[in-house]
Amino acid sequence: MSQYEEMSLVYDQLTQDQPYHLWFDIVQYYAHNHPNILDIGCGTGTLTCMLNELGHINGMDISADMLAIASQKSNQITWIEGDMTRFKLDYQFDIITIFCDSLNYLPTIEDVENTFIHVHSHLNKGGLLIFDVHTVEKMNTLFNNQSYIDETEHVYLGWDAIKGDEPLSVYHQMSFFIEHEDGLYQRFDEEHYQRTFEKDVYLNLLEQCGFNVIKTFTDFDMNNEIEQADRLFFVAQKQF
Repeated sequence: MSQYEEMSLVYDQLTQDQPYHLWFDIVQYYAHNHPNILDIGCGTGTLTCMLNELGHINGMDISADMLAIASQKSNQITWIEGDMTRFKLDYQFDIITIFCDSLNYLPTIEDVENTFIHVHSHLNKGGLLIFDVHTVEKMNTLFNNQSYIDETEHVYLGWDAIKGDEPLSVYHQMSFFIEHEDGLYQRFDEEHYQRTFEKDVYLNLLEQCGFNVIKTFTDFDMNNEIEQADRLFFVAQKQF
């Protein structure tokens, strides 16, 4: 069974309270003249479908199971199965997004660099990469050996955030309980690994890969950046 196969079935239920409209507002601010947009790590496509009103949208994810659900939401979007560290498409974009901390699923700095290289090669000159990552603060507090519970009407999730061996890394050990029509529950377990890096690491990598960082901010507030935040955003422009 492939990773995300079972999780894809409950993903929308567990993320229905995510502030997708705030990610949308950020892209809308930079989207001019009906741009070509690639949304990397699109998952089940909820945000990608929202972005469709801004331009011509493509959604890419490494999980075929997530994309199978996304494709049921819209036939106006090009859905692509691909790995952000080594994808190769025959066209370029004005904006490429990597949201919902998708970049943090890359385990090494080399993977992050390869992603920036491939994004750069798929952007038009002057095109934008917009992404967010977990902050150092979040890794050291909320993801530092903490336990959480999340539940919807028919899904229960028990989740342990275990500090990883590498700096600023975490293992998400999750147990899902899904209620069926007969009242019985089905359990499945998944483990996901995430890692973030210091802000300067991302800034240096972006510069090395041909980007000029035009803005950084935290927690969706484009006019603010604070250390006590959960999510760090970058807006970087292709220079050459």
